[in-house]
Amino acid sequence: MDSVLKGVLRKITPGEKDRKEMQAALEKLLGTADEVLKPLGLDRMVAGSLMRDTWLKDKKEIDLFILFPVSFSREDLEKTGISAGKEIIRKMGGKHKLAYAEHPYVKGHMGNFSVDIVPCYNVESASKIKSAVDRTPFHNRYVAENLKQGMSGEVRLLKQFCKSAGVYGSDIKTMGFSGYLCELLIIRHRTFKDLALAAGRWEPGIFIDLQGHGKSQDATIQYRDQPLIVIDPTDPKRNVAAALSPRNFMRFVKTCERFAKSPDERFFSLEKPGVKHSGLKTFVEKRGTDFIMIGFKRPDVVDDILFSQLRKTAKRLSGFLHDNDFRVIDQDVWSDENRSCILLELEVWSLPAIRKIIGPPIFSKSHSAQFTKKYGSDRLCVDGVFWTAFTKRQYAKAEDALSHLLKRPKSELMAEGIGSHVARAVSSGFTLTGKKDVLAFSAKNRDFALFLKEYIVRNI
Repeated sequence: MDSVLKGVLRKITPGEKDRKEMQAALEKLLGTADEVLKPLGLDRMVAGSLMRDTWLKDKKEIDLFILFPVSFSREDLEKTGISAGKEIIRKMGGKHKLAYAEHPYVKGHMGNFSVDIVPCYNVESASKIKSAVDRTPFHNRYVAENLKQGMSGEVRLLKQFCKSAGVYGSDIKTMGFSGYLCELLIIRHRTFKDLALAAGRWEPGIFIDLQGHGKSQDATIQYRDQPLIVIDPTDPKRNVAAALSPRNFMRFVKTCERFAKSPDERFFSLEKPGVKHSGLKTFVEKRGTDFIMIGFKRPDVVDDILFSQLRKTAKRLSGFLHDNDFRVIDQDVWSDENRSCILLELEVWSLPAIRKIIGPPIFSKSHSAQFTKKYGSDRLCVDGVFWTAFTKRQYAKAEDALSHLLKRPKSELMAEGIGSHVARAVSSGFTLTGKKDVLAFSAKNRDFALFLKEYIVRNI
């Protein structure tokens, strides 16, 4: 294991050339930021993995925070912060776009480098934060004081390990480990090796409290159904691992368990596996299920909002089908820069034209009257002591049910529980495709093929 880790660390640690390039980019950014911010009476701070020296060789990113006095309104903070961020990127000759966390911020790209410029309040303690990003200065300070010499490389190993396992990133799309969480876990265990050996034996509900802020029993109740509880050293009321999904928690645990048994550099590889269309088709056909995919133009929103609404919509559509007697095994969502898709896998997708409805017992006079009145035009009979009716089914095929629902106006779609951005996109046009077309799309789109393969063969 030691030999494997040393080999990986050599590959992912920034070299002298990388560090010089990052330093030059940082100095240029800070000089430009001061030109823009000083006339406004605002200060700035660099945060993130660059300042903590936990950045990976292939990820050249800088996080710049614009510090606002608490006297600024939220509206003024956002307006001034965005304007200043755009001006900084413009002066550096880069390209920018807006992104959203708890409030808007600016993402910029200059050659091989990227920068996030985030407005936040300069609060005196983490207990007085006005938005989630206000915690960052306190995270910076804690990590700087507690990440001891030699631990930076251990954090890099953990980040690369998580990226390879597909569980790195606390965004809504990934629901995995944030960079800050990785740093805290290494502060707790000191080395990646010790963490991996311990994590391979983790059970859901593991509790880590570096500063001794609370009790494990209380936290388990407070953070019920959160598989990993890591109390924020700077904010006792926050679980740093709140974004981590149960599935990704178990994937991390099982990957650590496999790595401990058989250490190998493949656990740190970022190469995406190939997908053979013939093999994928065979996997799909062997399941004996059917697929329905709803496709539409990607809404113009950031991933966090998009994937939250896609998942909400997928769950609602599954419920709608269930209410109409179609059985959905599972669902998942996918999107690239142009198109978004909701994939539904069905155990039952076609039903008889008639439906049997069990009514009240014949001895219940009032309920019998209501039932026979409602279904009087249908075929009524008695099964045992219960009234039954055989009535025409509204939808005999799942795609007909979905088509009827999704053709409604945006306002009605939203009333049915469809996310607003998804509802707007669907109301402008959508496609309903079956298994054959799903496979055809996977043959043309490698990213979708990888997604479909992950869905089909997933095995924690």
